[in-house]
Amino acid sequence: MTTKDEARRAAEQLYSMDLASQRLGMRIAEVAPGEASVLMTVGPDMTNGLGVCHGGFIFALADSAFAFACNSHGAATVAAG
Repeated sequence: MTTKDEARRAAEQLYSMDLASQRLGMRIAEVAPGEASVLMTVGPDMTNGLGVCHGGFIFALADSAFAFACNSHGAATVAAG
């Protein structure tokens, strides 16, 4: 069983190589085996024509959180299907 500390180390290692998440200003808030919370500040250059966060950035945030959660067990994992 993966511990919370091991999950955190796995997420931090993945984050260190994840330039997209870094450049979008994402920060890992919490990680546990199979779980991750990621924060991102939405700047004015990330809004759509209605002045709200563009859906693509929300999807990127969700995708990164999913990746950190999936990889929190220490094995390289990608989603399929």
